[in-house]
Amino acid sequence: MKAKTIRNAVSLSVASALLLTMLGGCQDNDRQTEQDTSSSVSEAVADTGRKDGERFEDVILLEGDEETVQYEHVKNEEIGFELDFEYESFHRMSGSDYERFVSVYEDAKKPEIYLEITYSSEKADNTVKKIKADLSKKYKTVTVTSSELTNAGQCRCIDASAGKGGKAPKDSVQTVTVIPAGDGCIVAAAHYTIESAEGFGRRFSYMVDTLSVID
Repeated sequence: MKAKTIRNAVSLSVASALLLTMLGGCQDNDRQTEQDTSSSVSEAVADTGRKDGERFEDVILLEGDEETVQYEHVKNEEIGFELDFEYESFHRMSGSDYERFVSVYEDAKKPEIYLEITYSSEKADNTVKKIKADLSKKYKTVTVTSSELTNAGQCRCIDASAGKGGKAPKDSVQTVTVIPAGDGCIVAAAHYTIESAEGFGRRFSYMVDTLSVID
């Protein structure tokens, strides 16, 4: 398969967070954390033409090796996004106001490794502030950076690690990506552990990078 079909982890905001969470956050592409990112949304919307539930193959890079993965397309007009997920690695769980992708090895009722996508009616900057404040109560290290997704354009990335006070496990990690969407924003929150960062954490980053906002 041609190299251009391989999803590039280096350019992904969440991919850069996988191992750097222990060092204080995901890669900052432009270091302008005060930037208002909402203006770039209309230019970044991507229409794949795929239907909800459509399945296909793609190639990703894991630990330097190419791996063919089985994707299923998600199109949720209620929340306002499209995304591809690995149906062999994650169970899709849909609610009235969320899409959740839980590791097939997890207890679906009490998962530790999962990605949840929701919509916030507040502007991205306000949402980022609230999420950061909430995570700061549970984690010792919380950083906010600006980055860019392939399909959704400019976004904000919040990395949280080193749980404190029993409010979050010490080895747990959260990487939350906030993407401007019209008058509100899409929130993609990945929950995993330091130990699973190279595997599941990286898979989450590929999934989030496929996300596009439905206009």
